[in-house]
Amino acid sequence: MNYLTWSVVFVISLRTVLCEKQLGRRRVVPVIYLQGSHYDVGFDVGRNFAAIIKSFISSYGNLRDFEKEYKTDTGRNAYDKTLANMKKRFPYYVKEMQGVADGANVPFHQLFLLQMDDIIGTINDNHLPRNDTGGCSSLAIKTPNSAVLGHTEDAFSETLNHFYIMSAHIIPTQEDRELGAIEERFSSLCYAGQLPGYTMGYNENGLVFSINTLSPLVLKPGNTPRTFITRALLASKSYADAERILRDEGLGIGNGFSMNMIWTNKAGEKQIYNAEVAPDLKGDRSILNIHKYLDEPLVHTNIYQRIPIKEVIGPIIDSSTFRLKIIHDHAPPHTQKDIKDILSDTNGIEFQVFQEKKDSIIKTIAAGIFDLDKMTWSIFINKPNISEPVAILPIRFSMLDKSDQ
Repeated sequence: MNYLTWSVVFVISLRTVLCEKQLGRRRVVPVIYLQGSHYDVGFDVGRNFAAIIKSFISSYGNLRDFEKEYKTDTGRNAYDKTLANMKKRFPYYVKEMQGVADGANVPFHQLFLLQMDDIIGTINDNHLPRNDTGGCSSLAIKTPNSAVLGHTEDAFSETLNHFYIMSAHIIPTQEDRELGAIEERFSSLCYAGQLPGYTMGYNENGLVFSINTLSPLVLKPGNTPRTFITRALLASKSYADAERILRDEGLGIGNGFSMNMIWTNKAGEKQIYNAEVAPDLKGDRSILNIHKYLDEPLVHTNIYQRIPIKEVIGPIIDSSTFRLKIIHDHAPPHTQKDIKDILSDTNGIEFQVFQEKKDSIIKTIAAGIFDLDKMTWSIFINKPNISEPVAILPIRFSMLDKSDQ
């Protein structure tokens, strides 16, 4: 390669990097509709979003830390044990991930490291304080005619512009059915290259949901990563079925999260729940605490409110405490407008409910409003109380089965 050619390549590469850094907050919501087996659906996601997936993998700083841990004996043992357990417990979801890797032409182990997240990230350094950061806030209310769930999807700044929504109809192969897979219909926002379910969305059995990351201090390498449990919840048929999946008998979760759920049955009745999930250091199932909301609004951020467990010390706790205070400083929400106003709050210097500061490590990459009267899911990129939704998706409950309710 001569000097001129090298110079052209360098300028093009530099321009690409600069353009990527200057993208800012793009008002775009990629949506893909898919049908097929677990592997086929994963492959088509990877093939169609290869550029976004590769861009995220190359820019996500935490993945570099995960890869360093993966190269240690302790980290590789945790990776191998976790993967072996997931191949036994959820082999069809592992195939789905393999499909994404093959379709996007990226290494499978990088995608699996993303699923392990803090389980691998803290494998050799589990101390206080821990540099967990986060910010998802969720609100849900029952209205006279229906119910509303609002959620800010907050993630590391590299995730901005690196997400998409997949609306999938999973038709398992006979081999996967024999391993426990069932037909699934769902829509979920996905971080690039990661399993659907660990964000917000709905399934066609009557579930509308959002997720809040939680950070127990002590984790359980080898146990089920939270993203596999939330992936399995996309197939849940009822509240009782969801509770079974959350408990994960025989293994149990390896890290922590909370799930905000609105379940609708065939008669149209709606129930609101929040489930907090934590690793059981002495048992082989998840610690689970579920609260049903009758008249009061559901409010949840990124701290345990009911399970007495030692959590990390650091920004995720400080941010959650601040956001809870800000949310409760507002009058209790009674309408969708109230929820939009609360989720759009940018008061605060270091932390905000809608995190949009340019120098913030954590940013609100999108906000969602689920309206179960109009049966719509509205996705906002900017603050929902001053902007139009970039996308409005229909919510369909086509698979409701009275016998499962």
